[in-house]
Amino acid sequence: MKNVFIGFLLICIGSAVRAHDHSIGLHGMVLFSVDDRIYASHLPMPSGKHAVQFIFEAQLPTQYRAQLMPFLKANTLVTVRPETFSLNELRAGNLTQFSGDIFIGHFERTGKVKYMDITFHVQNVLLNKPVSTSQQNGQFYALGLGNNTCLLVHKIGKSPSFDQIAKAQCDYDAGHTTEQSSSTNRPFTTFELTDFANPETLYLETSDFK
Repeated sequence: MKNVFIGFLLICIGSAVRAHDHSIGLHGMVLFSVDDRIYASHLPMPSGKHAVQFIFEAQLPTQYRAQLMPFLKANTLVTVRPETFSLNELRAGNLTQFSGDIFIGHFERTGKVKYMDITFHVQNVLLNKPVSTSQQNGQFYALGLGNNTCLLVHKIGKSPSFDQIAKAQCDYDAGHTTEQSSSTNRPFTTFELTDFANPETLYLETSDFK
């Protein structure tokens, strides 16, 4: 009887914790590739539970990885509709895998489901920052990937803003992170800082930040 009571108590405590975790929800992702690695970026919003910029290297089952690569290398929009989970737990490193459906196109717009119930393993978190709509646009996170490659990720700011992810040539070591300023508060096609050559946009979203 004592063990039953303890088990019931633990269930109640777990339910109470989940009830106060306002980050639980459907946290869509966009997928992109750099070289032969696949990355996932949480689809942020200006406010609320989705106001987080979170990017990580994603490990997928081998057969799906191989089939997705041609779409990703062609910069086709590929998104994920995952199961419901706690974004706080993901950010804290307590959630290391989740399942989701992969769409060609945006899953909340006109995207078409390609694969269902795929397991994603979270590996090598590159960016984990809250959105601050009080700041000016035009700031970028520069994230070193190694192999003379960086990601340039726009630091979402005051509306109207934008979510832009680009890759560029750089001499940053893997894991090296800085913040850089652009001369424009709009999405860039060329980056004027000579530290970053041949930028290529991998993802751009403006509609959610008008």
